[in-house]
Amino acid sequence: MNANALVFIIGCFISAMAFAGIYKYKDSQDNWVYSDVKPKSSLVTEEVKYKTHKNLIIKPRVYTDYENGFNQLNVHNPYFAPIDIKVTSKAFQSGASRQTVPANATVTFYKSKNQIPKFRYRWALGAPNPDIKTTDYHFPVSSKRSHKITQSFNGKFSHSKRPSKHAVDIAMSVGTYISAARAGTVIWVKDDYHMGGKRTYFLDKANYVKVLHDDGSYAVYAHILLGTALVKPGDKVNVGDLLARSGSSGYSTGPHLHFVIRKNVGLKSVSLPFKFVDGAGKRFTPRRGMYVLGDQS
Repeated sequence: MNANALVFIIGCFISAMAFAGIYKYKDSQDNWVYSDVKPKSSLVTEEVKYKTHKNLIIKPRVYTDYENGFNQLNVHNPYFAPIDIKVTSKAFQSGASRQTVPANATVTFYKSKNQIPKFRYRWALGAPNPDIKTTDYHFPVSSKRSHKITQSFNGKFSHSKRPSKHAVDIAMSVGTYISAARAGTVIWVKDDYHMGGKRTYFLDKANYVKVLHDDGSYAVYAHILLGTALVKPGDKVNVGDLLARSGSSGYSTGPHLHFVIRKNVGLKSVSLPFKFVDGAGKRFTPRRGMYVLGDQS
């Protein structure tokens, strides 16, 4: 990726809800440098122009239509991973129908000559209760530096609830490359938001890449920088493949990667404990305050 292409992907540093300008210039080695502070030297400097864009809000769709003389109740799954969904309605003898809808597919749950009764539904990403095959993951940062784990399992700040109970936060500079910790298929990508902060308003704003593994678990790489995703839904990735660049989007107090492994249990997302594997093949449990060298593979 050339320097001009990076103009769009450099977001902003956040102080409360203010947007600060980002500047780019070349250092003495002719490398591009990005900063939120305008250099005082005589270096030729350009201000990076921020341009907002917006991803569509994507989620499963439950809807009715009419085809070949029948009213139909359909469920569309837009993700490149199965979903587990329960539709509750008087249309079903038992009062509800729960099914696994395959990746990127539409399934008809019910059809009738009569009008479809009212319905409601709950869903979760992933097939129900997958059989997890491994707990080993490579460190998800492509860097020649060591990075501090600022929050680990059962962290008091934001890792106390089930979906993030076994998550880790890894501090790093804005723009650090995030890499795949395990091979899989990209489920979905969100990289449309430029701001962050420690307010409940930001809880659903974080940018992320989600990757499905072959045992049904999936990884979430969150708080990535606006516009930096290097993969798209449906892509196959291997260990070490670059996914995006680090940022501070969403509910965040500073640039870091929020990394978590999840599975679907009872229509709820549950985080799973795991171990990192270093370059020498040593397995270790991530702990708060630990420094880990980035994966340079």
